[in-house]
Amino acid sequence: MTKREKLIQKILKGDTNISPEEAMKILINLGYVATPPSGGSSHITFRKFNSMPITLVLTQNPLKPYMITKLQTALKNEGY
Repeated sequence: MTKREKLIQKILKGDTNISPEEAMKILINLGYVATPPSGGSSHITFRKFNSMPITLVLTQNPLKPYMITKLQTALKNEGY
């Protein structure tokens, strides 16, 4: 099992110890495009055609449960 697969399983299981960096890796791997923060913001938005945008707060480590739920939804929409 690759690191990527382990991380996907960790997210799908609902592990609450997911860092913003791990979430970014998965979203980019799924084809989401990051919109860089403007003006020193700590929020970064990931967008993908025909998908809801996902906003991560880079200073929240680990991610809040509602952000993990959004990641789970994105993964399920991709067939995981």
